[in-house]
Amino acid sequence: MLVLFGINVMAQGVQEATVNVGALTVPAYTLNTDKDVKLVQEAMKQRLKDAKLKTKSVEGYLAAPDVIIPEISTGTISLYTKVEEQGKKKNKVTVVTVCAVSNDLTIDQQNLRNNVRNWLNDFVPYIAKFEAGQNMEAEQANLKKAEKQADKAAAAVTGLEKDIASAEKKIADKREEIKKYEQKIKDCEKEIADLEKSIGKYNDKKSAAEKKVDEANQNVRAVEGEVEKYRQMSE
Repeated sequence: MLVLFGINVMAQGVQEATVNVGALTVPAYTLNTDKDVKLVQEAMKQRLKDAKLKTKSVEGYLAAPDVIIPEISTGTISLYTKVEEQGKKKNKVTVVTVCAVSNDLTIDQQNLRNNVRNWLNDFVPYIAKFEAGQNMEAEQANLKKAEKQADKAAAAVTGLEKDIASAEKKIADKREEIKKYEQKIKDCEKEIADLEKSIGKYNDKKSAAEKKVDEANQNVRAVEGEVEKYRQMSE
């Protein structure tokens, strides 16, 4: 059983603490950071994963039991890590706690403590690197989303350009039709004018013909009068 007590929470830097591991009281180290607790938890998981360490949950701690971590010890140790949020509201702080225990009596305990401290100190730039990686992935996702939106917008522009080109062609075709109709109108107007002239000539000829008809009718009546005269004389 791993129990924390008497942790001295400082504003920054690695601080000494004491934890109980089963019946043993062992030194531990804490680190305070203003980074989001979930970010730091994920960073710790990734750091242990990078070291190819098998981990498990032990009473709220992420533990790597019976492992060899060269930068901490060449002997077998069990590493316990915990990332939690402490304080309230504006005074909240993320606290990282790390300790290492071992049954290997050949391990120099002072050297082990120093290496654990250094390992936790090195976690500070690792958090920054991990956060940068997370931000980069988020921005890459945003970039892909933006590129997709740009491609969609470009496709829309291309589609609209095609629609515009199609509409412009239809306008040009209609203008050509108008020109053809305008020419037909001109031709029809000319034909109408020619026909009106012909009607005028026909009317003149008709008047002349009607005059001749009148003259012929007069001659007929005159001849009829002569015929009637001679008929009466012959009776």
